[in-house]
Amino acid sequence: MAAQMPVPGCTRHPGMGFLYVCKSCEDELLCMECVTDSHNGHTLGKLTDYVADQKREIQQYVDKLSKTDIPKIEEDIHESETNGEEYQKVISDIKRQGKKLKDNIDNAIDFLMRICTELETLNASISEENKIALTKHLREDLKPKLDRCQEVLTSGTTVDVTTLAQEIRNSSTASPSIGTLQTVEFKPGIISTELLERMLGRILVGGEDQSCKLILKPVTLNEFTTSFYYDSCRTCKDTGSEAWVTYSDNVFRMSLDGTVKEKIECKVGVTSISVSPTTGRVWFCVRTDRSIRESNIDGEIVIQFNVTKTPFSLCVNSDDMVVVGTAGEIQLYTTDGQALSAGAGGPCRQVAVLPRHMTSCPQTGDVAAVDTKGYNYYIADKEPETQPCVIVMDKHLNLKFSCIGITTPNVSSNQLSKFYPCDVCFDAAGDVLVADAVTKSVLLIDGNTGRCMRTVYTCDECVPKCISLHEDGTFWIGHKDTTIKVLQYK
Repeated sequence: MAAQMPVPGCTRHPGMGFLYVCKSCEDELLCMECVTDSHNGHTLGKLTDYVADQKREIQQYVDKLSKTDIPKIEEDIHESETNGEEYQKVISDIKRQGKKLKDNIDNAIDFLMRICTELETLNASISEENKIALTKHLREDLKPKLDRCQEVLTSGTTVDVTTLAQEIRNSSTASPSIGTLQTVEFKPGIISTELLERMLGRILVGGEDQSCKLILKPVTLNEFTTSFYYDSCRTCKDTGSEAWVTYSDNVFRMSLDGTVKEKIECKVGVTSISVSPTTGRVWFCVRTDRSIRESNIDGEIVIQFNVTKTPFSLCVNSDDMVVVGTAGEIQLYTTDGQALSAGAGGPCRQVAVLPRHMTSCPQTGDVAAVDTKGYNYYIADKEPETQPCVIVMDKHLNLKFSCIGITTPNVSSNQLSKFYPCDVCFDAAGDVLVADAVTKSVLLIDGNTGRCMRTVYTCDECVPKCISLHEDGTFWIGHKDTTIKVLQYK
């Protein structure tokens, strides 16, 4: 091995060159004189090996700078320079989505206007045909008869009078059959800002949807305790400050302060109620005779129709259709009991085990049902008779999803938390509010995917068993201990 060549530069011993490094003194450079006079017995290393190690370290640093750090900084500079382009792209995407919404609205407007125009043209044709037929009847039948009657009355003989009277008795002045004019009216839909915002889309900040974060607890408007146990609660049509509450064979209309404003004596066991969003009247389903009943304008309970199976729940939607839940199925009827058809003549129907509570979304027409059986077994961690779930369907009862557990936005859909739904209702955005017995809370579930977005309300003392949300944001929550809380939902 070649001998080390001294490296000139020792300041303590002029003319001497460095040969070693002292490991004991933080790699201090040493000449031969340094070794003997002050570093005797220290751990030494060859200067050539030390320099080679330092060069490798410097090369690694160079590689890191050239291949990682500098390119990253240059990329960040480029992103900073082009960051405005990203925002412009987002703005462009928002405008594009907005245009789609506007185009769909314009198309819907054009469609409705086209229907009106076609009806107007049809009515004009029917009116013209009616006018011709009636004019002919007037000119060729009625007026000649009138002229003859007047002539006989003024100058006719006795024979003429008796003959004409007999002819009149045996003749008819009925108008000819004419076409029926079509009547038309416009029924405005419910405008939901929340639903429009959801259709437009959401902006993700750092990949996270800010709207899914927990929000402040709703403001409590009032809290009171009833003198009876109730089964269900539904807000009134015109105001959220009043709600209908069922107890056995009676239904009470209660105010925000717990005062009973009206009592309907049904005289039969009521299993479920619904408030018509168009008429505001209360509908009932009764197990004993499998009847669907309505409280009419005079406050009388009228049987509208009967179903073949025992009804457990019902709801009336904004199209004045009645959704009835029986053992094994959910079916759609007209208000006089005609089962509606879907597709190739099949009924509008959805499979269910025991749908106990149902509700319809006034904005979308979607229907949600609580399908549960075996609560005591489920809460006791025993196998339930069936898996409790929330079924969400479209307005024709086509299944959108079945929610059998709680999922969160950032958790795999395979990881479900246990829950037992007691009641459901919709908010203005078409999302589903679920009263859950396991967590003693009200959960907000995405109306399209079934994923839990947030906890809206929690009660440490008692289980929320029935809920109802009015379009003005008044949120009624009935608990198992007969406590009713009224909140302002946001």
